Amino acid sequence: MGFSSIEEELRVRRLRKDMERMVEDYFESKGFSLIEPDIFLNYDDFLLSNYNFDSTKTIKVFGGNSKIYVLRPDITLNILGKIFAGWEANNPLKIYYNSKIYSNSPDGSIGQNYQVGVEFLGEEALKADKEIFEIVIHLLENLKTPYVLELASSLYLDSYFADLNLDMKDEKTVKKHIRNKNKHELLSTLNRLGIKGILEVVLDMEGNMEDVINMARKYPTNRDMEKALDYLDSLVDFFKQRNLMNRINLDLSMMPDLDYYDGIVFKGYCQGVAKKIISGGRYDKLTERFGKRVPAVGFMMDMDVATQLIYRGDNQ
Repeated sequence: MGFSSIEEELRVRRLRKDMERMVEDYFESKGFSLIEPDIFLNYDDFLLSNYNFDSTKTIKVFGGNSKIYVLRPDITLNILGKIFAGWEANNPLKIYYNSKIYSNSPDGSIGQNYQVGVEFLGEEALKADKEIFEIVIHLLENLKTPYVLELASSLYLDSYFADLNLDMKDEKTVKKHIRNKNKHELLSTLNRLGIKGILEVVLDMEGNMEDVINMARKYPTNRDMEKALDYLDSLVDFFKQRNLMNRINLDLSMMPDLDYYDGIVFKGYCQGVAKKIISGGRYDKLTERFGKRVPAVGFMMDMDVATQLIYRGDNQ
């Protein structure tokens, strides 16, 4: 966000700090404890968990041991290493952070993005996911702007692609067209590869939760795809009981921003802002890399976007 004067910059920074305090107080009222993420992450570790990530966006530095590190491009990975170094995983763990991530900007400068977020580990999946959604909805409603929460399950498409067994180049091409919602190029690529079925209509699998789930069930599915649909179906009553179905958009073509998600994924958007304000999901499989698989879910809230939204509303 650009500023017209130093006075405006100070007002915006004060607003963001006030918002951060309110969010932190709310997280702590829900039983979450603050953790400080490390600023550097081993480059190989990051790529291992995010093979589709554009590595040109990462800021790389050499350590004294000649290893390559990246300046924190993602907070969850930094936190997990610290958690599993001192957590026995005997009881659920609820933590939150208030920090920044860094990336290369198109103009060559180093971009910073302020984020707050939570990680919830060791709790039964459905119970934890519902609590996370309660928190996400509270944060979105406090922005006092019409919002939509987009849902998907990365398990649905990931398991389908696993069955297709495409080579890496073709799979990345198909996923790129799905991510970009480019139906023409998607159908052209599928025709070239001789692929029929769900991927031909996956971009249409978006909208009301019940309608999309019913549509998806009309097509052949494997065991994991059926599991993903059943899990999404188990959340319908949760949103209905809170009169939120008009705020929920199920999009089975959604591609998560990070590769380590392996279940429910979600993004929150507010009216008048193109960028997502909230993003998160379930990443049970990722925890195996730290020695023990446990249920894990989390999300981040983009404080730069949230602050811009509130500031704009206050000055209209």
